[in-house]
Amino acid sequence: MKTWLEKARAVDRVLSGAPSFDKHLRVEKPEFQRRQKAVADALAAAGVDCGLVYSDEHYCGDVPYLGGNCNVSVEPVAGVVGPRGFFILAGLEGGYVAEQLSGRAGASVHKVEMLKLADEEYPIDAERIEDVLEQAAGRKPRTVGLLTPRAVLPLGVYEYFAGLVGPENVVDCQELYYKIKYIKSDREMELTRQAARIADYMLEGMLAVLEPGMLETEVSAWGYLIGQQLGSEGFGFDVMVTANEANRTLVGKALNRRIGLGDYVHLGAAPRCDGLTACERATVIAVPEPRQVTEDQRFWISFTEGAYEVGLREYVRVAENNLPAYLQEQALVDYFKAREEEVSRRVGRKVDLARQKPYTGTHNGGYTECQEFYGAITLKSREPLGSQIITMLDVAVRGVGNRWNDVVIPGMDYVLVEKTLGKFGNRAEVLNRLPVNLQHLVGIH
Repeated sequence: MKTWLEKARAVDRVLSGAPSFDKHLRVEKPEFQRRQKAVADALAAAGVDCGLVYSDEHYCGDVPYLGGNCNVSVEPVAGVVGPRGFFILAGLEGGYVAEQLSGRAGASVHKVEMLKLADEEYPIDAERIEDVLEQAAGRKPRTVGLLTPRAVLPLGVYEYFAGLVGPENVVDCQELYYKIKYIKSDREMELTRQAARIADYMLEGMLAVLEPGMLETEVSAWGYLIGQQLGSEGFGFDVMVTANEANRTLVGKALNRRIGLGDYVHLGAAPRCDGLTACERATVIAVPEPRQVTEDQRFWISFTEGAYEVGLREYVRVAENNLPAYLQEQALVDYFKAREEEVSRRVGRKVDLARQKPYTGTHNGGYTECQEFYGAITLKSREPLGSQIITMLDVAVRGVGNRWNDVVIPGMDYVLVEKTLGKFGNRAEVLNRLPVNLQHLVGIH
């Protein structure tokens, strides 16, 4: 195996080939104010006095979108938006984090007991949430709109607001918020493009050091280093490196698990620039030379790359012609169905290949990598794509069924290609620059 110093030199060569990214590129105050007004106006049109957003380290996008607070740490944050602006609710410790970054959005921070760490004591004067609500709404509110999905909003937060205005007056307004966030500004597109290029170098660096015998965590460590060196301030998900059977997790984290010779290896990176997230994922084989990839491995990687190219071509056609979005997902489903007989012969038994397509092939992106709750392309997506949006084209085939040990396709657990797409009017563009097949980059530096 290569020494640590040899791997460091390989990564240095990757970094030396990277451009100088603008680490200070930011969403500016006027855009935050535009977002706040757009949400407040939409709430008013729906007859709702003010809206509630919530973010924590897992579901991190809703508060930063309005408040510029892109460093959610330990304590969660919430926020209230109304005719008078956006008001951040933070814990007694996390409030200092929020104050550090919220000024650029013109948002004020209010420290409240509800969001503090469970049993800490602080010599800090907490504010009443009721008073903050009145500031946002301009009067005592009668209705509060939930902008963050109920699926991620803590029960205690919901119950507190329900106690203030009555449960019947806490109304779901998530779709309103989804649709506003779905359309991206020029600056959001620029930041996402930068994040996508950083993802390229993260993958290239991990591939440069990858070799059989390494631990997954040893590979992922170089991905983190490269991402932060180039300007990523966080990640939409933890860097993914999973080998062989661990690929059955689909989105598993790197562990202290050894990569074996000839293993399928799944790598994924989702760097974040000023809160905006891009993504790139790929599957390679852990071998010193491309010629050592087996015929079966070449088949499944080629199969998945073919699906990606079908999905991309149809995405471009749908974008250029303003067609219903479902046509892109239909093209992917049709590709799997068309290859079913071939795969069944190869496996030696009937395979319902469409069921081995593990998820919808395209989803929305933004301040999260895949938790936007709106904009995924499914067979039900009858509207055209938005005018200016970010999506992730994520095409995969799995070798297992509904359970870990339900092996459907022997010898292949999970193979994928995922890249970040930008749609600019009727033009679609892949924002990553690495090629679809990355096998030639394994250990080359």
